[in-house]
Order: sequence, then C-alpha cells, then structure tokens
Amino acid sequence: MRLDVFMTPAEAIPAEVAGRTVVVIDVLRASSSIVEAMASGARTIFPVTSIEEAIRLANTLGRDEVLLCGERRRLTIEGFDLGNSPGEFTPERVAGKTLVMTTTNGTASMAAAAGAARVIVGALLNLDAVVEELVRTGAHPVFLCSAREGRFGLDDAVTAGRMIGALVEALPDVEWTMNDGARAALALGRACDGDAAALFAQTAAGRQLADVGLEADLAFCAQVNLRDVVPVLQDRSITLNGSA
Repeated sequence: MRLDVFMTPAEAIPAEVAGRTVVVIDVLRASSSIVEAMASGARTIFPVTSIEEAIRLANTLGRDEVLLCGERRRLTIEGFDLGNSPGEFTPERVAGKTLVMTTTNGTASMAAAAGAARVIVGALLNLDAVVEELVRTGAHPVFLCSAREGRFGLDDAVTAGRMIGALVEALPDVEWTMNDGARAALALGRACDGDAAALFAQTAAGRQLADVGLEADLAFCAQVNLRDVVPVLQDRSITLNGSA
C-alpha cells in the first residue's frame, strides 16, 4: 500500500493527492482546535483562507448561529468570537453552532488537498481515531503537514510520524511503499515519542505561542487520544465522518 507525507502544502501537487485520503495536520493549533470543536458538539466548520471571506460567509449564513473563529500572528482576530486555542472550543461555546474559521496555516493548507477523495483532520488529540478510520477504509493515505508559513514544522512532522507508526503497527502484514517524507516522519515520530508538550515547546511554532502567552495551548495540543472523533472536510465544510 502507498503512504506519503508532504512536509509543506506546496509539496502536495494535485496528481499526488487525487483520489486518495488526505490527513491534514496542523497540531499547533488549527487541527487540534477543529478536533476539540467537533468533540464539543459543533454542528459544522467552514475553513476559509482569508478574514474577508470568513466575515462574508458568516454574514451570508446568518450571525445568530454562527461563530467567527481564527487567528493572525497567533492572536484572535479583532471582532471574532473565538481565536485558535483548542481550550476555547467548549460545549458551552460551540455546541450546536456553525463555525467559520480562518488561520494562518491550517485552514490554508486544506485548499492543497483539493482533488482528494476524502480529507480528514488529524491531531494528537484524535490519533487513534484517525488511524482506525484509515484501517477501516483501507486507505492509501497522504499525510499533509500544514507547516509554519510555508516552512517545515517539526511539530506536524512528528505528529504525522506517530500516526504512521500506529498505522504500521495496526497493519503488520501490509507492505508499505513510502516516499522520503513518510520515512523521515516515521523516524522522527519514533525518535520523539516522549513528552510531546516538551517537544512542542522547543519548536519554532511553540516558541512563538509562548511569546504571546499561549503556553497552555502546547500542553493541550500534546494530549494523545483525548477525543474519539474523525472530522472530515467535504464540500467546503467539516463535519464528523462527513455526515451532513
């Protein structure tokens, strides 16, 4: 079976993702926040690339049941209801709501998965749930790391590697054909299988969050298998397992 990892969205050329299952990872923090929002009962999430598009879509949908969420330079966008810290997405805030979200890296990277048969949002928070879904569907997956402003991100690469390690263990009889990115991610995941929060604190993305007082997000995003949900992007919106 084929398994690929792209360390940045720019690597994900359409021919490489067409017809395949793509797991989008932005562990710090968009994919973690999406997982938490869906686990907390959000109805659906619309990921968009720009602030202007987010505001326009929220107004079109109607603001009564819609929350604007997102960040720029790691901070909540002025006038938005929520930022991009997963701890904000509590049942009290998001249950039954439609969310429109725009972030610097995570929501932008989802556009690179256009043409995929299926797009799953993955994080450490739902690692086993994602792996179980890949096993169930017999996917030849692509793991797409959102990276950090177009540059390699160790946090995403290690998360992808941990998922791949779990997938390989779950299917011991499968012979995998991996690209160099997958082999590198797998090696990183195995080498960095300890305290994820400590690792995140050493990454460029983690240091940037700490610089603006968001160290708590690192510990939250480092939790493994906290949530048993599989957010799926389909027809421009994210729901659980792609259900309407």
